[in-house]
Amino acid sequence: MPTMPSVLIVDDEPSIRQLIATLLTLEGFAVSTAADGSAALAQMLEAAPDIVVSDVRMPFINGYELLTAVRNTPSLRSTPFILLASYSDGDKGADSALALADACLSKPFTRDVLLNTVRRLIA
Repeated sequence: MPTMPSVLIVDDEPSIRQLIATLLTLEGFAVSTAADGSAALAQMLEAAPDIVVSDVRMPFINGYELLTAVRNTPSLRSTPFILLASYSDGDKGADSALALADACLSKPFTRDVLLNTVRRLIA
């Protein structure tokens, strides 16, 4: 029996985390969640997911900083990474971090866009 691809969802908004987790679980993914980039990085160092879906704006370590840390960690470097960003999330570090991301989805995003992006990056 094949193992289900694992997805780590990182967002400080519980309702958004739960919405994405439910959507991906219903599609057959093994889902774990973290409320911020610091918790996410600790989880990833314990057990690397097959893909990360992360909000940009979060406390402690934001999505850009998390992505940079992932790309600078040899065991995590090749983990596909999707950033979820609002148009108002731009800042000085955004352009360089966006270049490191495998995909960036603008909020609000549709169910199909999220699912298709996750599937494409895991394939």
